[in-house]
Amino acid sequence: MPGPLPRLLLLLVLLPAAGCGAEPPAAANTAPPAAIATAFDPGKCGRLAGRVTWNRPLPEAPTFIFGMPKKDGSFDVRLMPNPNRPQIDPDSRAVANAVVYLRKIDTAAAKPWTHGDVRVELTDRQIVVRQGDDPPRRVGFVRRGKPVDLVATDPFFHALRGRGAAFFTFPFPDSVKERTRAFDTVGRVELSSAAGFYWASADLFVDDHPYYTLTNREGRFVLDDVPAGSPELVVWLPGWGVTKQERDPESGLVTRQLYDPPTEVRTRVAVAPGQTEHVAVTLP
Repeated sequence: MPGPLPRLLLLLVLLPAAGCGAEPPAAANTAPPAAIATAFDPGKCGRLAGRVTWNRPLPEAPTFIFGMPKKDGSFDVRLMPNPNRPQIDPDSRAVANAVVYLRKIDTAAAKPWTHGDVRVELTDRQIVVRQGDDPPRRVGFVRRGKPVDLVATDPFFHALRGRGAAFFTFPFPDSVKERTRAFDTVGRVELSSAAGFYWASADLFVDDHPYYTLTNREGRFVLDDVPAGSPELVVWLPGWGVTKQERDPESGLVTRQLYDPPTEVRTRVAVAPGQTEHVAVTLP
């Protein structure tokens, strides 16, 4: 039986592989990016157009208190907006900026990737996603295997946490303000702050096909050049209520929080060549 010293040496050898923040083994559905648009034929595609509305009382999304330390040891208290607050028109009940996407798509028959490159910014104590030249928002659509720029623009320390379809924590000290990461697993990557900005939240949707969009101010969406068939249409909103908060035991300040599960509605749709299928989705 090995003595204490060999056991200690074995432990020291194993520690770097299981270090803090190490990424777990790759998921079973991780594979090289699928071939896309190799059999794309616009003549065999249809169009999906629809509108997303809200059916319940208008939700209340809390704001969050943040204590900014001052040089004299006191705190400057600020109210931070809820980044996941649903955007619902109180009169028409139209839901803006809901994520709409398709599942069960033949990637070979799909159209070429159409979304711009993604840049995630840690700025003004929030997480902001920029997709190509589109206005900043809280969600991005990423082609699997495509690099994403991760940037900290604030002059103070940030750390970006990723969970879900990816597992990582990237610190951004003064000497490092930009990183790049490719995402190799299809699914949702939940982004949050690991530097005490507990309210910060954003999402990346990683996939092989480009059939993702956001609803406009009227709750409307369009997905063009969809291969004929019966895909599943998904409407998705992030959770905005808080299920759990973790506090620093010495200061009592909130350091991390978890939001409610997302709201998600799935609908089977029929896509016929040259036709537009109209879809009305009501969020419960």
